Amino acid sequence: MGQRKNVKLEDIAEELGVSIVTVSNALKGKKGVSESTRTRILSVAEKLGYHMELKTKNSGHSYVIGVIVAERYVKEFPSFYLDIYKYIAQDVAKRGHLTVLEVVTPEKEMQREIISLENGLAGVILIGEFGPGYFEAIRDYYSGIPMVYVDYYDVYDDMDYIVTDGFGGMEQMTRMLIKAGYRNLIFVGSVNATKNITDRYLGFCKALEKAGIEEQNPVIPDRDFSEGDYRIDVELPDKLPEGFVCNCDRTALLLMEKLRTKGIRIPEDVAVVGFDGYPDVEHEGICLSTYRNDGKILAHISVNTLLRRIEGRRPAGVRIIEGTVEPGGTVENRRKM
Repeated sequence: MGQRKNVKLEDIAEELGVSIVTVSNALKGKKGVSESTRTRILSVAEKLGYHMELKTKNSGHSYVIGVIVAERYVKEFPSFYLDIYKYIAQDVAKRGHLTVLEVVTPEKEMQREIISLENGLAGVILIGEFGPGYFEAIRDYYSGIPMVYVDYYDVYDDMDYIVTDGFGGMEQMTRMLIKAGYRNLIFVGSVNATKNITDRYLGFCKALEKAGIEEQNPVIPDRDFSEGDYRIDVELPDKLPEGFVCNCDRTALLLMEKLRTKGIRIPEDVAVVGFDGYPDVEHEGICLSTYRNDGKILAHISVNTLLRRIEGRRPAGVRIIEGTVEPGGTVENRRKM
């Protein structure tokens, strides 16, 4: 559907079959709307070309928004976090404000070196997890400035956290495999490397527990951050499981390539699922079964949240943004066999 001119709340409500009040509350970030409904409303609003002007206390004033992300997340293409930044910058620009980006090198993280982004910053958006102590150093340096963290959460109650549903999403992906007839599964990812991977591993374990399946295989690590080496790599086990549950799509693609070189067929010999859904992941013409997170929605909610914090709104804590399961060609229904 093409974009419309003068799109109104009524148009979005009619498209989804919800009330105008629900649409208004979702777009304004108010409580009383489930995250799944909020995500659907924001997606349709984007599709229809709806743009909500945010009225600020300083009408006509242009804010400067700082965005900070670790280099390891953006130096390889494609990058989910780099696209989130682009969506943030576009969203902020539409509202008449500016963004300043700081990409933190591993050396800066280890030395806890903070670069002053801009005098007069109105707020800061952090994307992704940082090395030990660096997040605390950022908080100290920018003390008193509203902050929103994207795809990471902590215990500080003076911040907002906008996160993907790592636990629930990976539980759904694992359940999809179990329903298709797979029981001997293995998780691929360094569990303690980041909180996101930890959450996804716990979702994997929860799905096994609900199905009455004991974890039969050791976890296959895919990275080691302890020495500052952020490369992703995996080693195939001597004995293949029925399915691999990968913590991210990059790891899934690397794993599938290694399986291919060994002459192992997907999904005939083994199933593979990923997480993130970015970009449209294919391997030799086969679409990866994955859990897709919408970077535009994450960016939009993060910008809305930060601007309202700048206006004086109190932090709302952790907000989980649900994604969607996208079945692909890397899983087959073994129950029919």
